[in-house]
Amino acid sequence: MSFNFKAELYQGKNRKKYLEAEKRIKKIHKNYPEIKKVDEYLNYLQREYNYYRMDIFHKENNSDMKLEELKEEIEMLKERYSQLLDQYDIPRDYKEPQWDCELCHDTGRIYKNGEYILCDCAIGSSLKSKREISNIPRHLYQASFKTANLNYYDDNRETDKGMTFRENAQKIYSHAQNFTRNYKKGHYNRGLIIEGPIGSGKSFLLGCIANDLIKRNIEIKYIVYTDLLQEIRDSYEDSNGESELKLISSVQEIPVLLIDDLGTEKASEFASNILYQIIDKRYREERPIILSTNFSIQELQERFSIMGERIFQRLLEMNRYFALYDNIRAKLITSKQEVQF
Repeated sequence: MSFNFKAELYQGKNRKKYLEAEKRIKKIHKNYPEIKKVDEYLNYLQREYNYYRMDIFHKENNSDMKLEELKEEIEMLKERYSQLLDQYDIPRDYKEPQWDCELCHDTGRIYKNGEYILCDCAIGSSLKSKREISNIPRHLYQASFKTANLNYYDDNRETDKGMTFRENAQKIYSHAQNFTRNYKKGHYNRGLIIEGPIGSGKSFLLGCIANDLIKRNIEIKYIVYTDLLQEIRDSYEDSNGESELKLISSVQEIPVLLIDDLGTEKASEFASNILYQIIDKRYREERPIILSTNFSIQELQERFSIMGERIFQRLLEMNRYFALYDNIRAKLITSKQEVQF
């Protein structure tokens, strides 16, 4: 029944939960004095009972009788206490901290086999934080190679290389997974260029790569190129925001850069110059790029007419080039609608 909390023994989220419980107890005891009175007397009786059991007082002839009397009184008072809580619609566990995770009590650690290990809740929280920092779109948080269903790719139609669309997708996913498994910071790692029509699963594949790398504690940055260009434009007018130099540097220096939907932005000298700065720096310092686009390399080169040849020669040298086929997004939408009906 008692609540003993020493703030100095706790920290972070765990401490916050204890402070919330302490505040809740004070509020209830202030609003319902009878509950406070019964609670305090109950705590007093329980201390008395424990003293007798531990024989802190000198052993008396009637100590056993005293224990029984105390036990009876405690049970009666507990019943009265529960009735009061029910009467005022107060949860019986109102004194307990309301943990988000009952396993670790929001400490993020569990003691197991003689050592502390990270609780699943802490791992999940850490991954969420890393995804936010890495700018991964929320709808790709759960993208993974394990959950990727390649059966949506057509197994009857073939590419110009004689592979079915599904076999082709399996090959590309295999190369992508090998990249995440074998990537080593500071070593030369060829990236990937993934071409494909709208709905072919390019963004989902980038999400799989991004999440796999994050789980390996590898720093990444996920960008949609149009968004980056807009951030840079906005920086010219916002003196309190990040400068153009910092924004460009952030994508030049990150160990692995993922660029989604390159080519959807308005073709301009500005867009070409920024892209060249990013690609050229990463090319020279051998930092990999994972890139998706709706366009062929030839089409991209024409769109980025300013320095387009230099940009895409470097990209082809840095990356393996693959093409996804099929519109699996349409199939996914259809399958979800069929389930609803």
